[in-house]
Amino acid sequence: MGNYIYKVINTSGKIETGRISMDDYSSAADYLRNRGYRIIYIKEQHGRFSGPSAKGKSSEGGFLSRFSKISVRDLSIFTNQFGTMMNAGLSISRALSVLTKQTSNPKLTAIIMSLSEDVKKGNSLSAAMSKYPDVFSPLYISMVKAGEVSGNLGDSLIKMSSFLQRDYETANKLKGAMMYPVGVLVFSILIVIGLFIFVIPKFEGFLGQLGAPLPAPTKITFAMADFLVHRGWIVLIVTVVAYALYAKWVKTPQGRRRSDAGKLRMPVFGELNKKSAMARFSDTLATLFSAGISLVECLETVKGVIDNVVIGEAIDDIINRIKRGESLAASLEKSGMFTPMVVEMTGIGEESGSLDTMLKKVAEFYNEEVDYMINNIASLINPIMMVFVGGIIGGVLISLYLPIFQMAGYVH
Repeated sequence: MGNYIYKVINTSGKIETGRISMDDYSSAADYLRNRGYRIIYIKEQHGRFSGPSAKGKSSEGGFLSRFSKISVRDLSIFTNQFGTMMNAGLSISRALSVLTKQTSNPKLTAIIMSLSEDVKKGNSLSAAMSKYPDVFSPLYISMVKAGEVSGNLGDSLIKMSSFLQRDYETANKLKGAMMYPVGVLVFSILIVIGLFIFVIPKFEGFLGQLGAPLPAPTKITFAMADFLVHRGWIVLIVTVVAYALYAKWVKTPQGRRRSDAGKLRMPVFGELNKKSAMARFSDTLATLFSAGISLVECLETVKGVIDNVVIGEAIDDIINRIKRGESLAASLEKSGMFTPMVVEMTGIGEESGSLDTMLKKVAEFYNEEVDYMINNIASLINPIMMVFVGGIIGGVLISLYLPIFQMAGYVH
């Protein structure tokens, strides 16, 4: 059996390349022609061959898909287009076939082709998607399953697309708010380290030649610089080990719980994290509930979406209370984890039969609150960090020039 690489024009009129294993050249050509391809060339490949067989054709997209990632934006666009085509009356297999031709991400294209094959075999779309948990979350699959059951798959996909976009924007804003001060702090530390390693030793030599008496602040500064120059590796090792131990501790159940609890108690950022969690909880629950999924199933899915163990435990308690016959609003209030606004709006939604609408309003409110807090944090961080960095650099410079000032006083 030989290995062959080929270049053809496929049934859509596009150029496609790939590799196949066949008995001979004629068999390879017949196989490609039978699939409706117009052959540009077929060449035998000598040496090791790691591509798929004739039954598992590979293309350039398949190779590139190993190195590509599926972003939230890619998934949101795919979901929106899929939902639009379903609402236009196309069948699932036909819609997926169209999407394989217009999706630019090679990895997502390969997955769509797999979904199409599974659907053609008679499997449900939700079952086919469940094979790719890294791409389609439990929330996504629940929405698709609800759309299949209700016959409104197109609407469910459109709602999911909108949710993905909102969640992506909120997560990016929150990440940006957290990373900005960290980035400024790291940059400031690097500047100070640069001063201690490259600038201060030169001053030390200069002052040593002058024989100037060194005041205590200057001696401390020189000692710190000497330590960083000659024993800086100790600081580096301690930092790396401390980070590794912390990362390992956070992965333990107790460490994860304490870390997540700490995120909710942090000054300023604790409130930001909690409001962001309230927005995500309300938005996710509203999206699922509006699709016709039972309240308990909605909450179980929401628990997997909320990236906080403490809030997840509160949701577990809420689920148990609802199973015992309590209302959602009463369960939220007893958990002590949710804000009065979430509790009150949920109660109004339950009484009026418009729970999803009320939760959407809550999500919109807290998303606006998150935006407002992020803008305030950004405006406050700049002057605080300038004062912090300026204070450190100013203190170092003053300690360096103190001996010179003292000598000037003696001369005077």
